[in-house]
Order: sequence, then structure tokens, then C-alpha cells
Amino acid sequence: MTGWGAHDRSTLHRIASTHQTGLELTLRQRGQGAPVLFVHGATFSGRLYDIPHPGVNWLQAVADAGFSGYAVDVRGYGLSKPAAFPDGPYARATEAVEDIADAVDWIAARHGGGPVALVGWSWGTITTSLFVAGRGRGRVSALVLYAPIYAETNAGWIDLLADPADRSRLRPFGPWRRVDLSETRARWDAQLPPGANWRSESVLQAMIASSLADDPEADATDPPSFRVPNGTLVDLWECFNGRPIHDPSAIDCPTLLIRGTQDPTATRSDALAILDRLASDDRAYVEIAGGTHFINAETRAPVLFDHVNGFLRRTAGE
Repeated sequence: MTGWGAHDRSTLHRIASTHQTGLELTLRQRGQGAPVLFVHGATFSGRLYDIPHPGVNWLQAVADAGFSGYAVDVRGYGLSKPAAFPDGPYARATEAVEDIADAVDWIAARHGGGPVALVGWSWGTITTSLFVAGRGRGRVSALVLYAPIYAETNAGWIDLLADPADRSRLRPFGPWRRVDLSETRARWDAQLPPGANWRSESVLQAMIASSLADDPEADATDPPSFRVPNGTLVDLWECFNGRPIHDPSAIDCPTLLIRGTQDPTATRSDALAILDRLASDDRAYVEIAGGTHFINAETRAPVLFDHVNGFLRRTAGE
């Protein structure tokens, strides 16, 4: 096998959803050791952490650090597609929390019933925070909020999501949308400073090609595109209008917030607002120069991985 497929080596586990009849959730896994569950954001599935390309596969990086890394595909994402999408925006944060709970239950049982560390990215920082503050209280050893989102007005995102006829309202959305290579490239390029050579073309190609391969209906469009649930956009609309949907003061486990300096979605001021409200005394904020919202797939990815691995080792008592 050549190309990205040669690096697609994670073990897949399928677990039954306890909340949606007939739905199976997919977990990607690499490594042996204390468990770490990665939860994705609003666009890419668990593939974000399992990019089939050397140097940017976060599951491999955490496995190399001595952990058992798992990445869940929340319902509607990646390999966790329902037989049919229901009407209206699908996979809101409250539903994602149910999927996180199923994944944590399964992982904890597999690892002797102990706590699980969580890493969330972007919208996944909302869902993991909701889980830790609620049904996951006492079950999470440490929380990493990568590209964290809380409750700060973000004009750029409001422009994308607002109803053109009434900017105070979210535009109407169906259950899902489609994402392709050109759209992803444009979004990423908009964050790169002029002349910045932070992204490898082969990494971008691997991200998109593997995401397309996970959707059996990717070839229904020209160019090919993969389906992504829209429930996330409802949650983000609230946050980017300054209306929080999670409460950092209810999070009392060790917590690391980390972002790239060029990230226009997860801003410095919003991250520090979370930091100041956390209940845990064991909390830290790290900002990495030379990275965007996708720093995990850029040239500075090893720096991100090293910071997170160090935090996980310390909080695991290693």
C-alpha cells in the first residue's frame, strides 16, 4: 500500500451507542498505557488526531509517550454515521457528551476501571468541558483544551453563520453540510501569515483523502466531499455571540489550555477567560508561536505534542 494508506495503522473499535438505537461509535486507538481520549471539533472527525502522515499523527505521538491514545468519532462524523440523518441540525454538544460518556465507559472498563484523560479540540473543548463538569466529574484524570472556545464575540464567525436577512439570528441549517479539499485549503490559508511555510501539502492531502475514505457517499459530489453534522454550528453561534454553554468554574481536575498564536477562532482572551474561571488550582495556559487553529497538522506540531505529553505524564504521576 502506498500514499496515506500506508500510514493508516490505528486499530478501530466499534461500540454501541447507549443513547441512539442502531448507532455504532468508532474509536481509533494506538499504544499501550494509561488511556487518553481525544475528542474532535466541528469539522474533522477523530481523523484530526489520526492523520495518516509521519510526524503529525497525534495518536502515535501519545502512544510513543507511553499512553494508550483513543480518538472518538462523535455521531455523524467519520465512521460513526447513522443509517439516516434526522431532520434539523444533528449532533449538538449535549448529544456529543453522550458519545463521550459511552467512549469513557468503554475505555475505562478496558483499562481496569480507572480514570481517563481527555483532550478536546475547538468545539471539542466545549463538549469535553461539559462532560467533565457533569456526568464525568471524578472520572477524568486530566483535561487538555486545545484551541479552546468559551464565550467571546467573534465577528468573523458571526459573518459566516448569521442569517443574511437578520444578523441577530443563525441562518437555517439542515442536518449536515459537505466539506472538500478546496474549502479546507481556503480556510487554512486565510490563517497563514504571508510567506509562512507552516503546512505541508502532503499533510493536507492526507487529511482530506482519509476523511473522504471514511464517508461512503463522498463521491456523490464532484469534487468529492465528506459529510459533517451541523449541530455544532448551533453551539458555536451561541459561543461566538458571547453566550457560554459550559461553565469552567465546575471543572476541578488538572487542566491545560493550549493554542497557536495565529488562531482566529480560539483567541487568547477567550482562553484566558476560561483559565481565570477554572476551579482547579492545577491549571496552565500555553501559547505556541508559529501556528494556526490547525497547529497539530503544521510544522510546529511536535512542540504541541511535547507540551501535552509532558502535562499528561505529570498528571498521571509519571
